[in-house]
Amino acid sequence: MSIVTTLCKIYKNAGLHPVTGYNSHHFFNWRDAPFTVFLDGSGFVGCPGLALQEVMFLEHLGSYLTPANCLVIGNAMGWSTLATALTFPKAKTVGVDNAAKTGIDFTNAAFKSLGLKGGAVLGESPKDIGRIVGAEFDGKVDFVLIDALHENDAIQADFHAIREHATEDCVYLFHDVINWNMLSGFKALLADSGLEGCVLTRTPSGMAMAYSPALPADCRDYLAVFSDDTNFFQRYRHTVRQNMDTLALFDQELP
Repeated sequence: MSIVTTLCKIYKNAGLHPVTGYNSHHFFNWRDAPFTVFLDGSGFVGCPGLALQEVMFLEHLGSYLTPANCLVIGNAMGWSTLATALTFPKAKTVGVDNAAKTGIDFTNAAFKSLGLKGGAVLGESPKDIGRIVGAEFDGKVDFVLIDALHENDAIQADFHAIREHATEDCVYLFHDVINWNMLSGFKALLADSGLEGCVLTRTPSGMAMAYSPALPADCRDYLAVFSDDTNFFQRYRHTVRQNMDTLALFDQELP
């Protein structure tokens, strides 16, 4: 069974309907249409998290990586933390959030229900990272998902705080890099660290990944499916912009 089935069921069974994976063009070009929030009896709950397509990307990434200790910065309602734990079921996964107590409680209940190792804790990155890693893990972290404050300085601070407590071959996955204009921060942390990386231009948020030069070739091949040379990406965008009137001929009104 795919993890997306399990993931959606755990929320639906709690009365939280996942709203995720939509095409922005179908929603009046609303940027956040692909990203996951939840609908309960009174309205929408949570901050926009990994899109359905990004969860599917993460699931298959699990075919190439075997981490032991996974850290998620930005737990919210637990969607990304649970997706990471389901992707790497043999690992211990801990989500960190500085405010969402309801989400922390829900995440921990879901971990217990699914028999997963780990859960969610209250804390703030970067200042609490050392304490949390020391308290929650028996060793260093080797997979990290960063989806917290969407600023260039913030992702660099999160990265450097975590790297002190990470293995040499730790993989760092960043959400919303293109959508929130964080390419300069991502490039800076690569330059500072000596790690390699790629921008996953074919994910809805424009995720990015930093990794050791020792990353296996088959994993690199998988990442290449979701990424472009950034110069090509910019040229393609320019071509689309120059031809918007022609492309609009393909628009159709939905029934």
